Amino acid sequence: MKVTEIKPFVADGGDAAFVFVKVTTDEGISGVGECTLEGKELSVLGAIEECARTLIGADPTEIERIWTTWNRSFPWKGVVAFTAMSGLEQALWDITGKAYGQPVHKLLGGAVRDRVRAYTWPGHAATPEATGEQAREAHEKYGFTAFKIDPFKETFLTISNPELKQLERYVLAIREAVGEDAEVAVDGHWRFLAPAAIQIAKVLEPLGVFFFEEPTTSDNSEGLRKLRSATNITLATGERHNTRWEFWPLLRDRLVDVIQPDLCHAGGILEVRKIAAMAEASDVVVAPHNPNGPVSLAAVAQVAACTPNFLITEYAHGREPYYHRYVKNPLKIVDGHVPVPTAPGLGIELDEEAIAAHPATLKDLWTPPRIVL
Repeated sequence: MKVTEIKPFVADGGDAAFVFVKVTTDEGISGVGECTLEGKELSVLGAIEECARTLIGADPTEIERIWTTWNRSFPWKGVVAFTAMSGLEQALWDITGKAYGQPVHKLLGGAVRDRVRAYTWPGHAATPEATGEQAREAHEKYGFTAFKIDPFKETFLTISNPELKQLERYVLAIREAVGEDAEVAVDGHWRFLAPAAIQIAKVLEPLGVFFFEEPTTSDNSEGLRKLRSATNITLATGERHNTRWEFWPLLRDRLVDVIQPDLCHAGGILEVRKIAAMAEASDVVVAPHNPNGPVSLAAVAQVAACTPNFLITEYAHGREPYYHRYVKNPLKIVDGHVPVPTAPGLGIELDEEAIAAHPATLKDLWTPPRIVL
């Protein structure tokens, strides 16, 4: 079996755009993957073309050989290259699973669970009370018992006293709306320097939050080290880390309790499984970052199914209309969980007609903050 064609798709995802890729073989078996990188779609499309030069004519089941070839032949790597590699690698696993008549998790050692727990963002709200109401609605409709919030409105690098005082209200509002057992994670979105992150952690410590995500700037591990020594709160990061080599220092230096590789950026299915195995040996759990589209969700479900130290995954239920639009058999949240697909490959199929009917409008993910020096 040989790869004969690689075709990318860019589809409207609301406040972002989804990038999918389809890999076709000479035996009529095709596979799909996701290369969504919000705000950098054109860059990813170019990287897909570059990866295709070594993929056309290759045996799609030789996934380790193909990935290693990409990794060693790109002298200058970064998130764009790894995103293209990740989506294409997902498609190769989809093909391989179909060729052998097995879901991907069976090929990776078999399932340790038949459903995957998920948390969601309640939504964008101006007040703690409104956020609590959105969490209640998500709980009642989907069964979510875990939520993540970013209540920081105007801050960058530092934190103001009014926002510190408001932080506790956001966490308590969700628990008042959903129940005392609701788990609430707080996302710093890599914006804070260590002194501000420490101040935030001190507020969160008595609240028993699920985890404090990306508390410090993600390109400066020293800030994370300072925070680690100043708090006992559960720390999480990893959505901007690619491959096992970037994750290793986090694990080696015991900087976090939860790692969050993104299957669309970290290197793909097998690479994230390797990262998770490293984390398991370090007593660290895995909570994949996943604000992406429906193919990414299927890939996450396959990896989570066979990963013993999996904790939970992200699911942005506000994007669900787009998730369901582009696949013929979408994965659906049941009691706050994603059932593990059992069909061969990834277990989903793209609806190419729906994708063609909803072309993307490319846009920036967010407006850069104004920094006053």
